[in-house]
Amino acid sequence: MLATKTGCEKEEVINILCEMGLDQIARWIKVLPEHRWENMFVTSWPTLAKKCGVSR
Repeated sequence: MLATKTGCEKEEVINILCEMGLDQIARWIKVLPEHRWENMFVTSWPTLAKKCGVSR
């Protein structure tokens, strides 16, 4: 299950990461501020962010 829309919800991304077995990254995103999490995720893991449907 991959999200395809540009403006993914934070919870959707967290669920996708957990399904992929990436719980530690999911927890990291969970604690990030709402207004910065997308940019920090894309900057830190651009390929993973794209697989989760997050882009700048």
